[in-house]
Order: sequence, then C-alpha cells, then structure tokens
Amino acid sequence: MRIAWDDIEILRVIDESQRDNTGVAGSGMSLMQEIARRHDYQVDPHIDYGSFVRELLLARDANLLTYREMVWGDMRPDPADPNMFLQRISDLAVTMAGRDRAHGRIVLQPPPDPDEDDGRLIRGSTLEDIARVIGDAYTGTQLERFLAESGIPHEWIPPFEGTKWVFVHDLLAELAEGGTAQRRALREFIGAWLDDRLHSGPPADDRDRIVRDLGRQGWFVHDGRLVVGEPVYPSLPAGTAVARPARLDALHPRISEVSRELFEQGHRAAAILQAFTAVNRRVREMTGLTADGVDLMARVFKPEDPTLLLADLSTESGRNIQMGYHRIFMGAIAAFRNPNAHELFDHVDEDEALEQLGLASLLMRRLDDAERGT
Repeated sequence: MRIAWDDIEILRVIDESQRDNTGVAGSGMSLMQEIARRHDYQVDPHIDYGSFVRELLLARDANLLTYREMVWGDMRPDPADPNMFLQRISDLAVTMAGRDRAHGRIVLQPPPDPDEDDGRLIRGSTLEDIARVIGDAYTGTQLERFLAESGIPHEWIPPFEGTKWVFVHDLLAELAEGGTAQRRALREFIGAWLDDRLHSGPPADDRDRIVRDLGRQGWFVHDGRLVVGEPVYPSLPAGTAVARPARLDALHPRISEVSRELFEQGHRAAAILQAFTAVNRRVREMTGLTADGVDLMARVFKPEDPTLLLADLSTESGRNIQMGYHRIFMGAIAAFRNPNAHELFDHVDEDEALEQLGLASLLMRRLDDAERGT
C-alpha cells in the first residue's frame, strides 16, 4: 500500500532531528527516506518524490518549516524536478508554529489512518455537484462565513468573487489537490455536510445522489467524515427520480395537498406525519366524534357497529373487508402517525416514504366511499 505522506509526521521527524542532532533532516532526500524507513516502505520515485515535495512546499508556505537551497550558478532547485529538488535542499528546520503543530499532533490527534485516506482523489464531477448544491443555498458573502464556520481554516478561503458554485468548486478542488492537511479538511467538511452536522446540509435527494456517487468511488461517510473502502455500485431503487413525479401525482388530492411539498423538500418524515394526521382529521370531521388516534379508529370502523361503513355488512365478504380496514386504520395511525410525531428527524428511505404516503392515500380513498352507519 502506498504511504500517505503526512505533513505533521514530517514536522515531527524534523523536530526530532533538530533536538537529537541525528542529521536525517540534513536534506530533503534523507528526510523522505527516514520516514519511509519507519513505515518499512519502499519509495517509488515516480509517485512519491513529487508527493513528498508538495508536502514540503505546502508546509513552507504555511510558515511551518524552513530549508536552505543549494544554488548552482543562478539556478535554484526546481520542484518540477523532484529528485533534484530533494537533493538540493538542506538543513530543514521547523518554525515555532511548525513545532507547535508537530507536538499538537502527538498529544491531541491519532496518527494518520490509511483507512481514511489512501491517496485516491474525489472525482471533479462529484466536487462540482457538491459545489452547486452549496452554492444554491447561500449568497456569496454567506458562503465565506459558512465555509469558515464549518471548519475550513480562514487562510485557505479566498475572498468571494465570480459565480457561487465555481467559487466553492475551486476551493474544494484546491483542498483535494493539496497536502494531507488540506485533504483532511476536505474529508471532514464533506462528511459533516452530508451527515447534516453543519449549519445546513444538502436536501435529501441531493444527499442520496452524492452519497451513491461517492460510494462508486470508494468513499463513505463515517462519524461525520469521509473514509475509504471498496467501491460499491448500487442498483437503482424502484423509486428513482424518474418515477417519483408520477407516484406523487397518483396520491389522493388531500394527501398531496399536505405532504407533497414537504416530501419534495426532503422532509419525508414530516410529510408522512401530515398525511396520517390528515386521515385522522377527516375521520373526525366525517363522524363528529372527539376521540383521537387509535381510539377513534377502533370506534369508527368496528365491524359490530361501525360509525363509517366501508362495505356491505350483510355479506361475509363485506364483513371481512370492514374488519380488515378496521385493523388497517388502527395500525396505520399507531405505526405512522404517533411515532413520527415524536421522531420527525429520523431518516426515511425515499421508496419507503412513498409507500407510506400511498397507504395514507388509499385510506383517504376508502373514506371517499364510506357511508354513515346506524
């Protein structure tokens, strides 16, 4: 497995070299080889040299370390030639900020976890999708505040200009292509956003689509951050976006009136609650009774002396239908209205939510045909 060059580990090794005078930070090349030795890792010049140089440059630009350049004639070390660059920088040293960061890593944070970041990139199209959703949710000045309050360091957030989603995309792409600290910030931001841990998160439909897209790339949300795993290629569920409008159009008008907008905004549990509340309210309106919930349904549809007739009780088939709907009305109110009244923020799968709305719609249609009993 490839090593993930970690900026904090680099700073820690340099700091140890300074204190113990080991000389491993005498050049960029010796520093890289020492870190690889600690991980029992064989360096690949074609992959690792460039990655390691990028970490050094990012740490230098953040004022975390310094080094001396060996200048030949008027030619300074060129990072475009990583092999030569690592051999021509020497006397690497951490700054005060670099030492603080190195010791803070040792004391406060666990070592880098290869299960969280193995060097793979998040596809640009996925970052664009995320950026468009975030861009639609905020004004330009609000975007800067939202990103900073979400944990992205201020110094990495440029002043807003141009198109909102492009501004967000460029920042996310910069983090994705940066060093370990930037990649870590990106994983934590996207994971927390998808896990609805920030000031706002994506609408449910967008969240599901983006999570599926990340899953195909081997990225998954765990404890509010992205971690890596084996790519998953899920089959499309029955209730895809193509079928959703038709399924919503088929709902009873009274259910559609109270639930459709909530459902389309991603508030599925609230849509279900409103649907079954509407069923309960209509039963009360039709009967004039003051009872509520399961007690109301038990009294109104009881087969022996129903307040509302749903079938011809003079036949066995009719009595069975009345008894069946008696139990369905009671069960639906018990299962879907009452728990949802207290647990509105539980996540409900889209297909399951549509099926529950369909049940409420069916009950409304039975009420359309109901007759008053004796």
